[in-house]
Amino acid sequence: MDRIKVDDGVKISLFIILICQLFFLNGLYLFLAMVCLYSGIYYLQRPYKSSVFTIIFIYHFLQIIAGIWQATYLGNDIDYRSGNMGLATAASLAGLMVMFAPIIYYQNKLPEISLAILKKHSDRLSINKTFYTYLIAFFLSGLLNPIRFLLPGYTQIIITLVNLKWFFFLLFGFQSVLKSKRKKEFYSFIALEFFLGFYSFFSDFKTVVFFVVVIYIAMLRNFSFKKLIIGSLISIFVFFGATLWTTVKVEYRQFLNKGSASQNVEVSQNEALSKLYDITNSQNKKVTNSATENFLDRLQGTYHLAKTMDRVPDIIPYQNGTNWGETFAFVFTPRLFNPDKGDLNTSEKATKYTGIRYAGLNQGTSFSLGYFSDCYIDFGFFGMIVSLFLIGLLFGTVYFYFLRNSSPNFIFNYSVVCALFMKFFAFEMDSVFFIGGLYTDLLMYFLLLKFFFPWLYRFLLDHKQSLA
Repeated sequence: MDRIKVDDGVKISLFIILICQLFFLNGLYLFLAMVCLYSGIYYLQRPYKSSVFTIIFIYHFLQIIAGIWQATYLGNDIDYRSGNMGLATAASLAGLMVMFAPIIYYQNKLPEISLAILKKHSDRLSINKTFYTYLIAFFLSGLLNPIRFLLPGYTQIIITLVNLKWFFFLLFGFQSVLKSKRKKEFYSFIALEFFLGFYSFFSDFKTVVFFVVVIYIAMLRNFSFKKLIIGSLISIFVFFGATLWTTVKVEYRQFLNKGSASQNVEVSQNEALSKLYDITNSQNKKVTNSATENFLDRLQGTYHLAKTMDRVPDIIPYQNGTNWGETFAFVFTPRLFNPDKGDLNTSEKATKYTGIRYAGLNQGTSFSLGYFSDCYIDFGFFGMIVSLFLIGLLFGTVYFYFLRNSSPNFIFNYSVVCALFMKFFAFEMDSVFFIGGLYTDLLMYFLLLKFFFPWLYRFLLDHKQSLA
């Protein structure tokens, strides 16, 4: 079975890093987390295959290990904030591996692909047509994005249509990299998407980074010591940038909504970006130890699971499916049939099960337990593991279906599954957003596959190239 080739220098370095974890405070948890990371990437990623689930796996992993890093950075035992923090961390690592097992199975069922095959499939598509369709999608998403929350009954549908832009972005990016054409335009749109992402209450600038990484990881055939060094330097740069963002985003978001208790942007793009530059310029020398701690706290996702374990089942009994039942009822019951259906306030559930009083929609904020916690609340530890396996089985089945049926072209199909699944990257995603987004996206993408993708694929074909 074809795997990414790793040279001896990388193997030795990774082994040393793994063993060194044992000598830190909370070393056993760090060691187990790194074993999880190595194993997950080793079995999940294949040369020239889609890497969307590799990115999702890595981000989930970072949200789990960040809790260990935070405790170690502060010189504390992992259980310093909750007696169940260690258990929650171990359970999350186990759940992550179990959830991705079916995805790994389906990834391995796909045929092995070479760079020559990928280039051949890329050559079948017209990069110029793809470029112009991406431009159209870019401007249409800009028109739709501001109204997504103005029509509550259609919000998820609008979000799905807005996210289709990323399908065209990936399709153009894959061709640009494989054909070495229109790279200036591709890099320009990366920069544009990144900076426009700051004109958002939800920090959308990181989205384009995820999609660019998806392209380059899919192209990875060999992993050398040089690439390890470059990757490490990029990681350090990203860590510093993320820490700096943590120090400025509260003030910046207050400027965006003009101090109102909302998650809306009330200023122009020029005003927003100018303010961001001013804040960053004044704060970049004030990135302190507390900022690093705050960043790790914001990144980690296991604290809520630990606090939930503190109360369930000792104070609040297992819900035996009621919690997920309410999730499905909320998602699948139209407001037409339930006029009293309220707005989703995830902070209320977080407060109930953690015992921590969180601000909610009235204060313009939202805190989520995460779908790992939702599984634990209903079914306990073992039930959580089974539930996560079923989620992974659903992901793997859908992933396999769309990769095989979206079109006769690997590049086209990679772009479809990446655009479809990338929104599920977060460990702390609430079950309502999870199920609501998955249901809407599956429905929309299935309709696209049946009625739009065949026409689009024929339109994008480069008729100057042989179809053989």
